[in-house]
Formats: sequence, C-alpha cells, structure tokens
Amino acid sequence: MKQFIYLLATSFIFFSCQQAAPLEVQNVKMETFKKNVETTKAWLAAFSENDSLTFFSDEYISEDFLWSPPGVGMDSISKEEWKNAFRFFMTNYDNKQLTKPQYFAALDEENQPDGNVRVYGEWNSNFAATGKKSKLKWYAVFRFDDQGRIKEQMEWYDSADLSKEFD
Repeated sequence: MKQFIYLLATSFIFFSCQQAAPLEVQNVKMETFKKNVETTKAWLAAFSENDSLTFFSDEYISEDFLWSPPGVGMDSISKEEWKNAFRFFMTNYDNKQLTKPQYFAALDEENQPDGNVRVYGEWNSNFAATGKKSKLKWYAVFRFDDQGRIKEQMEWYDSADLSKEFD
C-alpha cells in the first residue's frame, strides 16, 4: 500500500511539473503575440497614412522579408517587388482605412499560439483618380523574427474587389 501511495504521489508530481512548462511557454508566446499586434497596428497605420518611410523601414520589416500575395499561383516575392506593389496601392488609393480589424494569435502545429499574428478586416479607400469608394475584405498572417520585425506577410483577398466601385 505504501508503494502504491508513493507511486501515486510521484506520478502526480511528475505530471504536474510536465503541465507547468507548456503554460509558461504559452504565456511567453501570448506576450510576444501582444507585442507583435502593436507592431502590426503601427505598421498598418503607416500604410494607411501613406508614410512610406515608416512602412518600408527596417524598424518594421526584416532584411529577408517575403510577401506571399493573394494572386492564385503566385510564389512569395522579394522585398523589392513587394515595395513596388505597395507603392502602387499608396499612389492609387486614398483614405485607406482598415475597418473592423480582428487580431488573433497564429497557431503552431499543435494548435498553440506561436507569437505571430493573424488579421481579419476590411480595407475601405477611395480611388485616387475618381474619388469613388472601394472595399476589400482582407485576411493576412504576419510572421515575425526574433527582433520583432515582420519577416513574412501572407495575404488573402479577392483582387476583383480592387476594381469595384461602391457608393
């Protein structure tokens, strides 16, 4: 009986210790996620304000940044190609505003937060040439490096929405 009680107590202690580590790791990952959300918000605000110096700066973007655009069959593209694409958006759309943003933790293979950020929202803007309103339902995943800079941006949206005009 003493052996059974010892075995039971030992098992309890062992499994209790095993559970503590993942909770600590989750807490660290969630703190990282919260910091990365703030970085994402500031970076998207720079885009909305056409602040290309901030938006393209090394403060937010890693040197080996990759963009995975929403186009079907397109591979990830380099930082320079991404800059050209976003200069187009900054030039051709005014009053860019991300509405209804929702920020969620990205998950690892075990469905646990990994510190990265998923964003859902709707971009509202005006065509620069005509002033007509446009809307774009948008989803993105941002992966960060150890310095808290964005190293990968993956986006999904219906690019046909870019050519529609809304009243």
